[in-house]
Amino acid sequence: MPAKRAFWPGILLPAQTVRLVLVPSFLGALTGGAAIAFVKLIDLVQWLAIGSTQWPLHVLPHLAWYHVLLVPALGGLIVGPLVCKAAPEAEGHGVPEVIETVMARGGRMRSRVAVVKTLASAVTIGTGGSVGREGPVVQIGAAIGSGLGQLLRLPAEQLKTLAACGTAGGIAAIFNAPIAGAFFALEVITRDFAMRSFSPVILSSVLATVVSRAWFGDHPAFTVQPFELASALEMPLYALLGLLCGTVGAWFVWTMDRFESWAAKLPVPKIWRPGLGGLALGGMVLLLPNLYGVGYATMDAALSGALPWRLLAVLVPMKILATSLTIASGGSGGVFLPSLYMGAMAGGLYGMGVQALLPGVSAHSGAYALIGMSGVLAAATHSPITAMILLIEITGDYKVVLPAMLVVTLASLVGRALKEDSLYTLKLARKSDAVWRQEDVILRTHTVGRVMKPAVHAVREDTPIPTILRYFLDHEVAFLYVTDSRGKLLGAISIHDIKDPEIRDLGSLVLAADVAESNLPRMSPEDTLADCMDQFAASEQDELPVVFHDGTLAGVVTRRDVLRVFNSELLRHVFLDVSVRDRSAGAIRESLRLGEGLTLARLETPAWLVGRSLRQADLRASFRLTVVAIRRPEDDEDRLPDPAEPLRQGDILVLVGRSEDIERFRRAAWDEGI
Repeated sequence: MPAKRAFWPGILLPAQTVRLVLVPSFLGALTGGAAIAFVKLIDLVQWLAIGSTQWPLHVLPHLAWYHVLLVPALGGLIVGPLVCKAAPEAEGHGVPEVIETVMARGGRMRSRVAVVKTLASAVTIGTGGSVGREGPVVQIGAAIGSGLGQLLRLPAEQLKTLAACGTAGGIAAIFNAPIAGAFFALEVITRDFAMRSFSPVILSSVLATVVSRAWFGDHPAFTVQPFELASALEMPLYALLGLLCGTVGAWFVWTMDRFESWAAKLPVPKIWRPGLGGLALGGMVLLLPNLYGVGYATMDAALSGALPWRLLAVLVPMKILATSLTIASGGSGGVFLPSLYMGAMAGGLYGMGVQALLPGVSAHSGAYALIGMSGVLAAATHSPITAMILLIEITGDYKVVLPAMLVVTLASLVGRALKEDSLYTLKLARKSDAVWRQEDVILRTHTVGRVMKPAVHAVREDTPIPTILRYFLDHEVAFLYVTDSRGKLLGAISIHDIKDPEIRDLGSLVLAADVAESNLPRMSPEDTLADCMDQFAASEQDELPVVFHDGTLAGVVTRRDVLRVFNSELLRHVFLDVSVRDRSAGAIRESLRLGEGLTLARLETPAWLVGRSLRQADLRASFRLTVVAIRRPEDDEDRLPDPAEPLRQGDILVLVGRSEDIERFRRAAWDEGI
């Protein structure tokens, strides 16, 4: 069958080309334009708030104290009603909502989120919220991508990719860093570097950067001095900086977690919390004007080594508090830039200390501030690849690679050790949402016990070698498992173990127990399939023994069995996104051919299944069918079934399987008189 083709300005193009090239490219340009509009809107709000679009640090000293105090509170009073009434998901820094959209909602996001997020974040940042611009642009770009995909009626997998494309475009446009933007989307949002995601994300990131450069110019995001590694002796010093950055990053995550938990318990209506938080922030800005807004001027000063060490020492904890307060109280903005800010302050402070102690060995403090930015970012967001690439792009200097790699790696290890969640997964973990990739979700929700088969190829420990050799010749097996008289697994024998001529010459004098390899990986029935796949990768085996807690051989599990269950369960996620509703007629199709010999069909629950759970019915074993969805009489749409929930009369089962198996199930249901 010829490939489907789409019409595009007077020519015919393959539909795949449109989806993988033209749509992501258009989305990238659109996201770049949205980033420009967002930045200009922030400037407008800042002009209305403090009368200038210059760096706030240069303007605030000339304003009355009550002006500085009340401006963040006024911004919060605007943001609270806007977010609570129009789009609650626009609250906070936006990235967790994008991750949830991709991981749990099939890439679907309401289009109004882009508008509300733009307004709320511009007001928050323009009136002094101590947050960054990248988080809002990530959510704005993802909302535009999702909306475009829904407009084109694309399936869920492509909606997810477009949401990631919008994310990449947002980061690329804000930081003038197309590579970092692409890797941020792949590393943090999709957690998938497969080519189906990689190519569209790269295209979107490139086009967003082209558009933003056309407006802002091709300038680095920060003003940095040329980087120099003074000597090889500096590498141990950078290693210590990595440990410091990891600690600061974990401290930031912990503080954010505490503040968000405390804010949720405040006896204040949610709609007024941003105003209350803004008032507290205004008091902090009165004491430290460097906390107002994004803080580019302060970061540039730290990178040039112009800030005194006392100010650097104060700004690290105060920025952590200010950003946590802004986000936890309901403000809208990002945490990516604040992480860079804290890294610059911590790195600059560390660099000054090193310079004082080892003046002839170390570089200037700005070099440590620069590397510290990537370290804290990696530790706080768990995105080491993005942090390292971003540093290279914003400096344009390849000399930063070695210290950056060292600091980012150590900071990531320390950050994860001290705080398991990142800034981006805190909110999802609190909601008990799965933040793994879709593949991980499937593998972690199924156990080895549900997949394993009986261990047919097993011998007793006293079996002589000639008998084992004949068994290998008569059966195509990779291993023979050796058990004792009570059925406990002692080890395994492969055909290679008995190829030794000396062993064959000894004949019946050699028993199975003598040549069995006892040091072999084992699974238990309670282990997840994710654990099983890890063991397959580590052992490079395609079959593993499964043992009970007392060591008794329970069965075997093969890589093929795991992949079979995985592919079957993946249908739940993939084929639920196939529309079985004829939208033009409003009628539900009775069946839908999916290709590869599979058919999706909708059948009412037979009487003999009523009261039984899907786990008890085990239609996969008896009919080779997978129930990918279920519709209750009171529901308006299909939903994923709970394997432990009893089926009820009137439930509609959405089945996937081969046509003959579906027909066999239909006849069985008919015979029982459904």
